[in-house]
Parts: sequence; C-alpha cells; structure tokens
Amino acid sequence: MSPATLQAPALHPRCTSLLLAAWGLALLPLLGQLPLFLGAACILVGLWRWQALQRGWPLPARRLRLLLTLAAMAAVQLTFGTVLGRDAGTALLTLMLALKLLETRRPRDGALVLALTYFLTATLALYDQSLPVLLYQLLVFLVVTAALVQLQYGPRPASTAQVLRQAGGLILQALPVMLILFVLFPRLPGPLWGTPAAGDGGLDDRMSPGSISRLGQSDAVAFRVRFDGPVPDSSLLYWRGPVLWYTDGRNWLAQAESDAPGSRPPTLQLDGEAVRYQVTLEPHGRRWLYALDLPTLLPPGSHRHADLLLLASRPVNQVLRYTTASHLHYRTGALTPERRRLALQLPAGANPRTLELGRRLRAQSADDWGVVQAALRFFRDQPFYYTLEPPLLDQPHPLDQFLFQTRRGFCEHYAAAFTVLMRAAGIPSRIVTGYQGGTRNPVGGYLVVRQRDAHAWSEVWLPQEGWVRVDPTAAVAPQRIERGIDTALEQELAHPFRQPHGGSVWDRLHHGLDVLHDGWNQWVLGYGHDLQQQLLARWGLGDWSKRAWLLAGALLLALAVVVALLVLAQRRRRDPAARLYGRFCRKLARCGLARRPSEGPRDFADRISRSRPEWAAQAQAICRLYTELRYAPTGTGEPSGKRRLNELRQRIRRFRP
Repeated sequence: MSPATLQAPALHPRCTSLLLAAWGLALLPLLGQLPLFLGAACILVGLWRWQALQRGWPLPARRLRLLLTLAAMAAVQLTFGTVLGRDAGTALLTLMLALKLLETRRPRDGALVLALTYFLTATLALYDQSLPVLLYQLLVFLVVTAALVQLQYGPRPASTAQVLRQAGGLILQALPVMLILFVLFPRLPGPLWGTPAAGDGGLDDRMSPGSISRLGQSDAVAFRVRFDGPVPDSSLLYWRGPVLWYTDGRNWLAQAESDAPGSRPPTLQLDGEAVRYQVTLEPHGRRWLYALDLPTLLPPGSHRHADLLLLASRPVNQVLRYTTASHLHYRTGALTPERRRLALQLPAGANPRTLELGRRLRAQSADDWGVVQAALRFFRDQPFYYTLEPPLLDQPHPLDQFLFQTRRGFCEHYAAAFTVLMRAAGIPSRIVTGYQGGTRNPVGGYLVVRQRDAHAWSEVWLPQEGWVRVDPTAAVAPQRIERGIDTALEQELAHPFRQPHGGSVWDRLHHGLDVLHDGWNQWVLGYGHDLQQQLLARWGLGDWSKRAWLLAGALLLALAVVVALLVLAQRRRRDPAARLYGRFCRKLARCGLARRPSEGPRDFADRISRSRPEWAAQAQAICRLYTELRYAPTGTGEPSGKRRLNELRQRIRRFRP
C-alpha cells in the first residue's frame, strides 16, 4: 500500500453503511443463481463486515485475505469446472467483491467496491431482462450512485436523503443520452453474445410420464399471439412443437434433423385460407418456433423440419418476434418406407397387455379409422380421469399399469397410450408436443399461451388423408380442448394467484400489467437490428449518413441541455447560511451600512458596532453564528448545524434596523 493511501482519511461509518447497503441490494437477486454454499459465504462475509463496522472489530490481516481469495477461486473452479462463462464468471465476481469488503478502509477502496457493484448489478440482466428486474436495477444504481456521492463529502458526510436526491438527479440527467443511444445507435444483426436469457425452459424434445404435467403448474408465459383477423376456435389452436418417434416403453424421444429419413417435408395439400398472426416468443433455449398446425409462411432465418415444425437457425435465447401464417386444414402426401418403419417402432417385450388390446381393436374394426374410433371409445367408456397429479407408474410396464389399473393421467399419458395402441394395430403414429389453446387478454387484444397450456397429442397416418391429428385427451376431458385447462382442472388449479377470468378491477390490472410486459418485450427486448431499420426507415433515416448526423446532433443537444441545467442549478444552489447572511446584509444596506466587498463577517460586525452601538449585540451574534456555520467542521446537514441554522434564521428575522 502506498504512503499516499496510508495517509488518506478513513471511510466515514455512514459512507461505509451506505456502501454495504448498495452491495447487499446488488447481491440479493443473484443469490438464486449461485450455488447455495457460495451464496452463504457471501452473506457471511457481508454480515461479518457489518459487525466489524458496528463493533469496531479489526479487519482481517493480509495473509488471511490472500488465503480466502485463493479458496474462493478454487471453489468456483471446482464447482463449475472453469472460471469463465456466465455462471462461473458471475460467481467469481460476487465472491471477489465480497472479499474486497474485508479490506475496504479508505475512500479509494470504497470507490473500487462501488464501481464493481455497478458491474455486479448489470450481471442480473444475463439471467432476467424483464421490466421488474430493470426497475430493481435502477434502484440499486440509485443507491450505488448515492454512496459514490457520499464518498465525495469525505469526513463531513451529508444526510442519506440528500445524497439520494443528488444521485437521482445524476441518473435523470443521464436518461436523455441513454434514450438517444438506445434508439439511434446501430444494432448488430444478431445477439451480442449467446448467453441464454432467463425463463421457463418449457417443452423438451423428450417426454416421460409427468414431464408435461409439471408444466401444468406453471403460469409462466410461453408466447403471445396477435392475429390479423378473428381468433380461430379453441379446438383448432394446436401450437406445434417437437414430434416424438422413438419409445422404450416409458420414454419418448424426437429424432434429430440429420437423422430424419427423407428429411424433406412431405408434399402438402392446403384447404381454405391461411391464418396470419405475429408471435412474441419467450426465450426457451431451443430452436423450435411455435406455430399453429400447420405453418406455411416461414419467418426469416427459419425452415420447416420434415416433421412439419418450424426451426430457427439458432437457439431462441432472447425474446423473439416473428410473423407467420398457417393453414388449419391440410393433407400430407405419401409415407416413405423409412418413416413408416419409424412410425411403427415398438420395444420388444414392453407393455404386453397394451399391445394385446391394440391387436384386439384391429381385429374388431373394418379399417384404420375404425381402430381409431374404437380406441377413443375405450377411453370414453372406461373410468379414466384427467388430472395434474397422476399416480406414479413404477411397474416394469407403465402403459399397462396406466390403462388397466390407475387410469388417472395427464395428456402425455393418454397420448403415449393411444400411440402405442395404434402401432400395435399396425397404424403408423407419432406423438406431437406443443401447446393447446390460450387465454385472451381483453386489454391488449392478443392471446397469451402459458406453460400450463403445454399439451401432447397423437397423429396417425391414414392412406387417404396422410397425417391426421387425434387428441385422446379430448375423449376423456373434452372441456380441456373446448374451454382450456383452467376449466378442465378447476379444482386442482384453484389458488388465489391463478390467471384471472372475470372482469373485476384486479383482473383488468392483471391484464394491463401483461400488456405492459408485452410492450416491453416488443419494443425494448425485441428492439434489434430489423426493428431499428424499419423504425428509422419510417422516419426517413434509412441512410446511415443521415442517421449518423442525427445521432451526433441529438447527443450534442442533450449534452447542451444537461450542461445548461447544471449551470442554472449551480447558480441557484447556495449555502443556506450564506443566503441568510445575504438577507442580513441587504437589511443593513437599506440603512446606509452596506457591506464592503473585501469585508469579512467579523470586520463587518465591528463596523456595525462602532456606527450603531444599539445594534452591536445582535450584529455580533448573527455574524458569529454565520462564521461558525460557514467555516466550522459541522455541516448544515448535521443535527447541531440545523439547530444553529434555525437560530440564525430567527435572529435575522427579529433584526429590524
């Protein structure tokens, strides 16, 4: 440590307290992203530093701090296998910043801690970019900036309210420049980095009993949809996702695109008009884009898989908005021998009673469609139940256990059982996962599809029709398809925070907040290269040279306004004691005793005493109070300073020359 640092004054306790508060606010939301023991270590360090401040404990010696630093780096390396990347880097920054508190004694240390706290607060955006998180970050930035302002007061700290006001003013002055840069600064065509944004991962490319019913408990938004025309009937709102082919008797798995035999999409015969709509998709970390069954207009940067789902060129790690169109009525072409083999695949020896039932249905039916109808009648006639909490299927043959014993399941149970029945009957079939339905937001006029709308259904291949959607869940719980999951599972989903369906004030507020969130997604998180180009072209700024001149001019204008406001504020901002003393001097000037430019308070008081002895006592007291307030170590923000300032105000008010 340099001699200059050693001679620097120690941090004032009030400044240290505000610094610890800023650090704690920055740490709080990141605790959920850190391993439990690393988060606990940061909390213990912070509590120890707080107790050291309150009780006057000495800070750890340099050797101990070095050992703790090495231990922190080793813990991150052992936990994540690296010290790079989003999670490991955030954990390392959090630990190092916590340990820095153990050697924070001087203003220089405090400034470094606060600078790093800005970075720590910014890392929260790597996990969640929602509007509430931004508002929380602004709160933390306000407190950190207030702590920096407090540092500038040195050994005479201002009140917390005063530094918070000054910090708020600094942030408000920065907002115009921030908005100009946000709107006009060139956006890169792709994401700046590949770090996934936070969000519920949603559906996967595999399915097992219970995998979709777990999503049925989640109110997280999967995507929002705005239709160009009327919203189709709920029974047609099947949002296509991964298609599952392979099964081991319990689990189902999609085929990779490179494994798809004859990977070209089949020929299609489209009936009726296309339905056009815009989707705002929440990040889910996979490549598939949800669209109504069947998408015929491909968004830029996407293509249609052989299984008829849309795939983006890269994983969806940011909020993505795209326009597409779908034909709700269609027929597919012939089935290739390779895909027929995949659509009839069954594991040897698994679920023998289910296979026997499928063969029996085939023997009792005249054609393939008759087999389908017989299987649906079996689900309708037998005591099957639709539930989010099905019994655990723990026997070697889970579908046998479900069809002939428990008979309680969610959509994945019925889709899996029906598909195996069809394959046992010799009918090519597969499982399609995605979402079904959605809830209309009457305030925003769009459809909200949540994770609880996740669904699984079957497709069978019929010679005259091609792939045909069959939803066995509709045979057991038709209200699930017609009126949504909330109606089908009203008792199981009843809790006070469930999505509203009424018209109360609370319901309108809920829908209004969702509209605000949707606008945030579209115009802030979704404000990328393409949207910027469209917006600026509408303003006649498609040419980059025009945009550069506008950007430079707007920045100069914003800076000029900020500087002008600062100059005006500086002129108006005078010490309260100086303002009162000026009032006292003006009173005397009206009586012919004007203060000379080179005359200090004491000399002025002496001259008043000589000229007008009857005012001597009052003038001496007023000038003494002013001198103490102006030049004594205690500022006007301290309690004693406020008392003396109030006394000066009263004395000047009573002084009547």
